[in-house]
Amino acid sequence: MQKLSTANRGEKGRIASVHGDARFLSRITSIGLTIGSVVEVIQNQKKRPVLVYGRDTMIAINRSECEKIMLEVVDR
Repeated sequence: MQKLSTANRGEKGRIASVHGDARFLSRITSIGLTIGSVVEVIQNQKKRPVLVYGRDTMIAINRSECEKIMLEVVDR
């Protein structure tokens, strides 16, 4: 498992866990990032939000929030 913030461009992963307060968890799940959903990293550049594609939607997540999301890497 790895943090979403360390995933490379093109990597696909299944969300294994999300850590944070109730407000953060509510916001993340409302945009479709739930445990078990598969996302693909589209862009991960230093000091920029991480762009992921999941559930037919492109989502930008700031770096501090990506630290709280753990991925289980699946086949590319």
